[in-house]
Amino acid sequence: MRNTRSVIKTFLSYRRYINAGRDIDKLIPKKVGRKYKSTIAYMPEVLDTIKLYRKTGHNKFEISSFVYKDHSVAISPSSIYRITRHLGINKLNPRLKEAKRRIIKMYAGEMGHIDVHHVTKGTVKDVGNKKLYIVGLLDSYSRVCWLEVVDSVKSIDVMFSSLDCLLKLKQRYDITFKEILSDNGAEFSSKNNIQHPFERMLKFYDIKHRYTKPCRPQTNGKIERFWKTLEDELLQDETFETLQEFKEHILGYTLYYNEHRMHQGIHLKTPKEMLVS
Repeated sequence: MRNTRSVIKTFLSYRRYINAGRDIDKLIPKKVGRKYKSTIAYMPEVLDTIKLYRKTGHNKFEISSFVYKDHSVAISPSSIYRITRHLGINKLNPRLKEAKRRIIKMYAGEMGHIDVHHVTKGTVKDVGNKKLYIVGLLDSYSRVCWLEVVDSVKSIDVMFSSLDCLLKLKQRYDITFKEILSDNGAEFSSKNNIQHPFERMLKFYDIKHRYTKPCRPQTNGKIERFWKTLEDELLQDETFETLQEFKEHILGYTLYYNEHRMHQGIHLKTPKEMLVS
């Protein structure tokens, strides 16, 4: 009934519009937005900046930020992508990919990526519904990583697990970190509290703490990608009888990943081979 009344009301409005002698063509919807394959007009210096940053390997999110900083011009990442595609520079060739890799990290320990991964309930039978997590620290240059299993993401527990990761990477692979990148989670971040356990640990070892941009997990993309690999190759649809068995498998996979598994992002070398290359 309501739809019928709406149709009648619309029809009567249309009749009044016609009877008033108004232009009927104005009722036809007009197409909005840019035409297919059309370009966006920007100042030449803005386009030059986009070309410069893209040719040094930066992605659309970084370029968008740089353009605003350099020219006070707000261009969305999706528009940056369209511009680079129109200019034919949206895909990085192998030389540019290598240049990008070298810009970010030149040696082992220059930057570490740290994160906490939630283990799906039921993965370990003897812990029941108790939550389990994996703390992971990955070297940005070599992709060497170390993992520790924890049952709490309290800052003090994560700090001790992170300390274990630091010590194991130093002991086995002789990696000493200059900087570590984490998200802004409470287990890692407290810029205004110098007594925060993780912050104090980094300060003790003279490691600079860098933070990801809020709501931008891709900033810490290497460790995020590692979690996907771990799920695909070890954890997905897998169950373990005991916590000890689970920890042994995590350790075994860590050593396999570091010393035997070839990595496409580092030219099909193993992470350990990157340390001596």
